[in-house]
Amino acid sequence: MGTQEYRANYQAAMQEANSQLAEIFREFENLNLRKEHLEDALGALEPFLNRTSAEPVRHEQEIPAPVHFQPEPVAPAPAAPVLVNEPVAPAPYAPLPEVITDPIQSRINRALGLAVA
Repeated sequence: MGTQEYRANYQAAMQEANSQLAEIFREFENLNLRKEHLEDALGALEPFLNRTSAEPVRHEQEIPAPVHFQPEPVAPAPAAPVLVNEPVAPAPYAPLPEVITDPIQSRINRALGLAVA
């Protein structure tokens, strides 16, 4: 019975997400249409616009000049640290793995690589 509830909740959430996605697509299309109308209007009004300079209007971004890196003088490298091999002591206890009874959470954990072998 619990599985049916999870399935019904999942389907309801999926339907809501799909309806929101469809609304986003409709809004995107409306915005593209408005953009085209504004560009057409701007093109028609361009001869009447007062320009402060004789240069044409550029719609492109200017590329900034490259920055040149000047390295600092190299100082002598410090001596390498000495590594000492010490035995690693195991943890005094190992935590018990958490038992997950939710099948959706189990699938999410497996997909993310969180499952314990």
